[in-house]
Parts: sequence; structure tokens; C-alpha cells
Amino acid sequence: MTTKKSRYNLFGLDLAALARFVQEGWAEAAFWPVFRWMSPRQPVRVISADGGESVRLGVSADVVDFKGKVDLLAIELPEDLVLRRFQVLPRLSEADLGAAVALDARSASPFPENDLVWGFSRRGVTDGDQLRIESVLASRSQIQKRLAALGLGETAGQPEVWAGGLQPIIIRGFGESDRKSLGWRARWLFFFLLALGLILTAAITLTPLLQLRAQVIDANTRNQRLVNNAAPQVRLRADLVKLNLDLERVNGFVANYANPLLTLDELSLLLPDDVLVNTLEFKGNIVRLSGQAANAAKLLDLLGAQPGYQEVKAPSATTRVQGSGKEYFTIEFKINRAEKVQ
Repeated sequence: MTTKKSRYNLFGLDLAALARFVQEGWAEAAFWPVFRWMSPRQPVRVISADGGESVRLGVSADVVDFKGKVDLLAIELPEDLVLRRFQVLPRLSEADLGAAVALDARSASPFPENDLVWGFSRRGVTDGDQLRIESVLASRSQIQKRLAALGLGETAGQPEVWAGGLQPIIIRGFGESDRKSLGWRARWLFFFLLALGLILTAAITLTPLLQLRAQVIDANTRNQRLVNNAAPQVRLRADLVKLNLDLERVNGFVANYANPLLTLDELSLLLPDDVLVNTLEFKGNIVRLSGQAANAAKLLDLLGAQPGYQEVKAPSATTRVQGSGKEYFTIEFKINRAEKVQ
């Protein structure tokens, strides 16, 4: 059967107990000097046991000269109306400590249980790291008579009731809730101002970074817009570069190609008058020349000495023409116009 306690269990961990532990830990930390400034002491108008009035900060015996408005009121009981007890208890949470003191008060009280009121305060620790507790017991009916004698029995805001001394003790069950509400309001105001200060500090710190980020985003946007606007020109430039490369390749091919008309004009000026050309063939940049000449070897050397004519050779043997002093020749060479231009 599922119990109410099991609803707050997570893998065997009691979440409700964990929440109480954290809450009690923070409540105990509020007494530490490092955190005590987060709970400022409220001014209290105190009516002492002898009838005198004074203003004090928090639950203390120190009188202060306070000129502002005082919202809290406390009554100090005469010593003959309270019973004091001292005991040593182990370190407990605030709730468990209150329960232990309440149990001791009921067992030691001379007053009826429904008339018993009590309070306690920590008085340091022992050598064994245990708590020294001072508790006070009083009668609710006697306190009510005391309040009535002071004219405070029918007031709308019930005053706090203290057991006096160098370190007064608040007797529970009277006006201490007003102090707690004021304390919580002061803490929440402090936390609000602290959070506001942190937010403003973060905003001041982040503003330059956010401005710089906005500038970077704006610069990227402008750059992208510029890139988009320049895209047609970039494509045109790329096409122009490609066209230039194509023209360079064409020019290179044309420069290396044997132009028949130009070659024919060069050979007509170069060949001696005794040379008879029978055939002139062009295959790319290769030229084959065949015919008759008085000295085929000299003709071969003449063509080989010309710039732009490369690999001049006779692919076949030279033969004599019958009945004549001439020779049949066949000469083959390559034309390189680029070298000729150089």
C-alpha cells in the first residue's frame, strides 16, 4: 500500500526530509556572523519590568537613541513571573530543538499545560560541541494580567513578551510573529535589491559585448550584401579569365601550327633556284618536302639552320636522277612559330 511518505521518495531518497534539511540548514546559517547582516535587527520599543521605556535594536539589552518610527513593542516580565532552566542538548535542528525544550518545559512546569508558555535561547556550545540552552517558563494568565495592568490587553497589535536580562529571551505565543514578518520583508527586500544590483551589474558588463556583437552582425550583414551585389561582376570576371585562358591556348596552338601560306612563302624565298619541288605536305606542324636538287645534303643543312624549323631530317635515302646531275630528296621538319618569334 502506497503511503503519503513514499510519494516524496526518489530512488530511496526522502525529498521531503531533504527539503527540511536544507531549510533548517539555512535557518541555522542565519545565526552565523557572515550571514547575520542579511537579517538586520529591527528597532523595538521596550517597556521594562520597572515601567521604564527604551528603544533597542533586536532582542537585546542595549539601549539606542533611535529617532525614527518604531513599529514593534515588547514587554519585559519581572523576574518573579518567570522560571529559568539551563540544560545541555546535542546539536539539533531548530524544530527538533524546540520540541526538546517544549518537552522539558512540560515536565518541569508548575503551571497547567494549557496555561504554560515558554521560550529558549542558545547560550553557546560546550567542550563536547553540545548546545547550552537557557529556557524560561511562565504563566499565560499572569502575563495577560501584566499586559492588562499596562493597558495593553485589548490593543490590536499584541506586543512581544520578553524574559529580561543581559540577553533577553522571547516567550513564544505572543507578538513575535510581527517581528518574523518584518524580518522576512526585510530579507526579501534585501534579496530583491541584491538581485537588481546583480542584474544591473551584468547589464553594465554585457552592454559593451552586446554592442560589439551587434556591430559584428551588422558588418557581416553589410559584407554579405556587398558580396551579393558584386556576384554578377565576380562571375563576369571569372568568365573573362576563362576566356583569356582559352585564347592563350588557341594562340599557343596557332603559334605552333604550320601556316601553309606562310611556309610556302618562306620556302620560295629560301630554296635555291636549282631546287625543284614536286610535293609539299602539311600534317599539323610537320612539313614534308620532296623534289630534285643539285645538292640534297646542302639543302638539308640550309633548312636545319632556319629558326623555327626543328627536327629537320631525310626520312628516305637520296638517289641520283638518271641522265642529270640532280638528286631525288625527301625532307621532313617541324615548324615552331613561337621559337621563331623569340
